[in-house]
Amino acid sequence: MRSFISVLILLLSVCNARLSEKKSTKTKLGFPKYHQNRTFCEILGDLPEHCECHEPGTLHVVVECLKPFNSTYFNDTIGMKIDMNPCDPDGSSMSIDVTEMDHNIDLPINQIRAGEEKNLPIPGLSVHVPGIMNLGLDVVVLMSGNLDELTCKVGLNACAGVHNHQICASAIPGLNTVLPWWVLSGTYSFGDICESNTTRVDAGLNDINILTAIE
Repeated sequence: MRSFISVLILLLSVCNARLSEKKSTKTKLGFPKYHQNRTFCEILGDLPEHCECHEPGTLHVVVECLKPFNSTYFNDTIGMKIDMNPCDPDGSSMSIDVTEMDHNIDLPINQIRAGEEKNLPIPGLSVHVPGIMNLGLDVVVLMSGNLDELTCKVGLNACAGVHNHQICASAIPGLNTVLPWWVLSGTYSFGDICESNTTRVDAGLNDINILTAIE
């Protein structure tokens, strides 16, 4: 029993030494102070009204929105869920799910990775602009860069082809105050938080392996 307690005390000492070394390394490398102890949601910053952020797992951040559009051109409520894994060892990634209840729409968009840009039509949804035509409603996704400077744009827009030209909501007076609507639009730094979380997970697994070997 005494030997087991001694081993536990030794493990705690090793963990404390790792944490001290980690903090010392970060100071020497000059990481900005504002990165320390921040959560994923804090890094994303202020979200649009009708959106909220939560962190269901160590390396995941989820943003969920239920956005009502009350416009002459577009009167509907759209749900959007963004499940983001910036620390994915294969490259930062996100999955998106877009829903609309009146037409039973559920559009899953899986595994968007850094370096990708997509405009994905939402089947069955459009914006009617008198004198022009119906503009299809699209999910707009852009993800580029690396952990230290990850640019993300996720939202909704409406565009249509007219006489060999593309017209989008931003060019239509009145509609340009409604669309595009961005949930995420910025460049974020996840390098420090991904490193600290990955190290914490690895350290926990190593300690579990040591305890298992002792037993």
